[in-house]
Amino acid sequence: RHSAENLQKSEEKYLKATLTKVENYLATFDTRTAKAVAVFAGKDFFEVLRIPVTVQSEFHIGRQPMLDTLNKVLLENPPFIVVLLDRTQAKLIEVNVGQEEAQSRLIKNDVPQKVKSGDDMWDQQNKIFRHIEDHLHRHLVEVVNELKTFEKNYPDGLIVIGAQKELVGKFTRELSKELQAKVVGNFGANADDNETEVIKKAQQIVDNYIEDKVWNSREN
Repeated sequence: RHSAENLQKSEEKYLKATLTKVENYLATFDTRTAKAVAVFAGKDFFEVLRIPVTVQSEFHIGRQPMLDTLNKVLLENPPFIVVLLDRTQAKLIEVNVGQEEAQSRLIKNDVPQKVKSGDDMWDQQNKIFRHIEDHLHRHLVEVVNELKTFEKNYPDGLIVIGAQKELVGKFTRELSKELQAKVVGNFGANADDNETEVIKKAQQIVDNYIEDKVWNSREN
């Protein structure tokens, strides 16, 4: 009995210390960086996950973490990647509710916009066109290969394309059927457009897709 009482007192001590640590963190938490936060705290660990969507406040004490709300957030906010394209470069912006900031990478390719004429070969317009289109094709294929990595890491991830109408069609045709099925929309953009504004547009497309999906499932 004496050992049990000591153990209970020890657990209460660690619990109070942990709660104080959580309270101190929340008191200084910068609400501009996220709409919600999940804190997992214990004797030997303290992990924080910033959440970009609003969730109901909950508090749980137990030997196992309560993940129901977090799992629901992840289900309702699947990761997505924005593919920004123009004829010379591309930017891939990966948005994941489990990451504090979007991850982006730039792909540049030397796609000629004009070809100098002079000798007989390049004077023929169809050959000039094919030369430019061949470079563009290789550019788009490189972007597709980068997308395959995203698909591997996030099998349920979605794709939004930001490009001029002509390139949207060309790029979509380069995608496999599996990747095409993940494309949920597109909008007019260029690779050097403001990243924050681009993410807002893409997020709205993804939100509309999720809303329609939920609505259709209820009707069926």
